[in-house]
Amino acid sequence: MNGSARCTKAVPGDADGYPETFDYNDATRTLRVGDGQFAPVAPEVFAFEVSGLKVVQSWLKYRMKKGAGKKSSPLDDIRPERWTSQFTTELLELLWVLEATIDGYSAQAALLDGILASECFLARELPAVPKLMRSPQKAKSSTGGLFDFEEEN
Repeated sequence: MNGSARCTKAVPGDADGYPETFDYNDATRTLRVGDGQFAPVAPEVFAFEVSGLKVVQSWLKYRMKKGAGKKSSPLDDIRPERWTSQFTTELLELLWVLEATIDGYSAQAALLDGILASECFLARELPAVPKLMRSPQKAKSSTGGLFDFEEEN
């Protein structure tokens, strides 16, 4: 699945060109990663959030030269020494997934409107749940296997 975003200027792959910063230009719809550029990137894609986490910005912060996040052990200091072509591919794929997600919003809104406009049913119209399914199952043995249950009579 390809979206509209493209790498219009490659991020340098040498140690000196490893990006330390990134920024976004709303007017030109350009995401600049160090000396590299990606466009067109819709403002909605760059600003996309999940529970307050800005997805693109978070992804990029962890891949900048100094990285992001808490340092909990010396292993956290083991980092790439340069921007890789895999980073470029992953960034494009992330942008494309977000484009597709945003493109699906109108269909999702129409579906929700259809659901809300449809008839509802009442809980009493649902079939009764059998007694066997209303209580936890007992384990067959003390081995503690995840799927080892015996049925109650």
